Amino acid sequence: MPTSSRLLQPVSMIVLTGGPCSGKSSSLAYLTEKLSDHGFMVFVVPETATLITGNGIDRRKMDKPGQIVVFEEAIFDMQMSFEDTYKQAVARIFPERRKVILLDRGIMDIRAFLTDEVFNGILKKKGLTRAAIRHRYDGVIHLVTAADGASEYYTGENNSARLETPEEALRIDLRTQESWLGHPRFKIIDNSTDFQGKIKRTFSAIARLLGIPDVPPTREKYLVDRIETNALPAHQRLDIEQVYLRSKDKREETRIRRRGQDGTYFHFLARTRPAGGQNVPVEEEELIPEQEYLSLTRLMDPRTEVLSKERMCFLWNNQYFELDSYKGRHKGLMMLLVESQEPREQKRVHVPPFVAVGKCVTHDPRYTDKNLARRRQRNE
Repeated sequence: MPTSSRLLQPVSMIVLTGGPCSGKSSSLAYLTEKLSDHGFMVFVVPETATLITGNGIDRRKMDKPGQIVVFEEAIFDMQMSFEDTYKQAVARIFPERRKVILLDRGIMDIRAFLTDEVFNGILKKKGLTRAAIRHRYDGVIHLVTAADGASEYYTGENNSARLETPEEALRIDLRTQESWLGHPRFKIIDNSTDFQGKIKRTFSAIARLLGIPDVPPTREKYLVDRIETNALPAHQRLDIEQVYLRSKDKREETRIRRRGQDGTYFHFLARTRPAGGQNVPVEEEELIPEQEYLSLTRLMDPRTEVLSKERMCFLWNNQYFELDSYKGRHKGLMMLLVESQEPREQKRVHVPPFVAVGKCVTHDPRYTDKNLARRRQRNE
């Protein structure tokens, strides 16, 4: 059985993304200081497009589509090189320290500036898939552009490389959000508070990704009666298989998970445990090889069975939704999950009009994945 240290990532990479003028750059100093206070060594990889533009390769001078494609492919190559170099270097130089790399944008952001055909062509040329690119990162935090809900603060003064009008910023923001759909740890931070509140919510999201005790998000779960699939906005479909493992400590939950899309599969090992002196549980998760996943299935809790479901991830009204359709003996069961932007006492969860929901089952233990995986007893 894996131990606590087995589950700790040697270097965590977290993408800070968003539309133009979303507050990414302004947040980095605050985030670096706060994470340092919690004992992390923090490394920041700046936005590659800004580096290139600020040093002479100016997109404003490009008037042919082919030039833009070459420009974005150069960003792709440089971004990947920066990430790999930083991660390998800090892991070797500071092996005993807790480390996090904050990335001002990630590789999937490039998709927002190209057609799907061109972006898919770049991936094919490099022998990569969207799923493989998304899973390079431990978490993705999307800060919504000021052009959406805080237009009076939309400006290009703090970034000379910014070219977009507010209308273009809105389009790029949505396109960027859609690019990251399907990442297992994708959070959207909107403009429902002032900027200080926005960066504090950003830190809270990162804290949860790194296992730092913090106020848990308001995550609501609803039974779904029906859904108008033809009205769904842009979305990603994923296949998920979850297996619960035996644990000596009843307070801890250990599980493995397999996520697949378009023939590409990734495997995860996760554990949820109580934090010392805290009411908020801490979750640790890591990517593992397929062979290790298959080996760990032999440690499945005999009181449970494999839980399989299809997940549809989509965006609506600046909220990120996950629609789970269960398979096997739970076929027909659908649940909608949404994370509120506001504290529980102020929560306002807006359900999309194309999804008809039944009762809220957020606190109903019958609808936890662990309970759904429990084997049916003969007298049930």
